[in-house]
Amino acid sequence: MRPAPRAPSPGRRNTGSMKLELYSQPFCAPCVSTRSLVRRVQRLLPDLEVEEINVVEQVRRGEELGITSTPVIRLLVDGQERFRGGQPPTLNQLLAAIARASD
Repeated sequence: MRPAPRAPSPGRRNTGSMKLELYSQPFCAPCVSTRSLVRRVQRLLPDLEVEEINVVEQVRRGEELGITSTPVIRLLVDGQERFRGGQPPTLNQLLAAIARASD
């Protein structure tokens, strides 16, 4: 039996079908700060699915998506890319991108 989906917290958008993918490298300074930011967003939006992809270990996956530098954040809704950003965002920028992608 599968557990029931969690209801969104009051005042927050439902991000149940949204996934954030973070493409990064272990020793990339902007990647480290972006990784920390993504963790903050996860605490604010616990229903948001997050996957970190190390492009050093998964070169082909990065190549297939045309990722030539890191960090890159992709937001997918129902498997479709709705946002892609290649610069480390601020917390407000990332939350705004999530809000726009969930519309």
